[in-house]
Amino acid sequence: MKVIDISAWQENIDWDAVVAAGVEGVILKLGERNRLDEMFISHVNNAVAHGLKYGVYYYAHAANEDEAKAEAAWVDTQIKTYLDGKNPELGIWYDAEDESMTFGNVTASCSAFVCTLNEVGYTYVGIYSSYNWLANGTIAVNELADYVPYWVAQYYRENSFKEEYPHKNVKMWQYTERFSNELPYDGNIYYE
Repeated sequence: MKVIDISAWQENIDWDAVVAAGVEGVILKLGERNRLDEMFISHVNNAVAHGLKYGVYYYAHAANEDEAKAEAAWVDTQIKTYLDGKNPELGIWYDAEDESMTFGNVTASCSAFVCTLNEVGYTYVGIYSSYNWLANGTIAVNELADYVPYWVAQYYRENSFKEEYPHKNVKMWQYTERFSNELPYDGNIYYE
């Protein structure tokens, strides 16, 4: 399935063009630093109105497990407030890419976020990160449970992470930062 991901940086989206291009899903930025993304409500309403499946992501800054648990609690509150507490069909993603996370144990922060949301009933909570962070050990994927879903950013080549870690639950591959000339959004393939 073709998926794009968007945030407040994308304001004037031609949703009809998105659907016409064969996009079936969208991952929406929920927030960062415990602030709701300015376009989240508009984006989720438009995604639903256009029949698109959706998921959400939270841009992480946690440098330790307690901060990651606090980020997860904030995400839980927003989902209960804006999405009736339902786990989005395309998941809840912890966007682990900010250098501030490397001041602590990134793997432990990722695990704490996923586990905290799993414990309150969300069944589809995963980790988004670059191939580099996932393959070089910044996030030690072999220390995380095999059920944890991954969304891997690896541009301009095949998704080798999926081949290198066949026992891991690789759900999505971000392969470009420009879906097309008409749709300048990150392009992803969702593995159904």
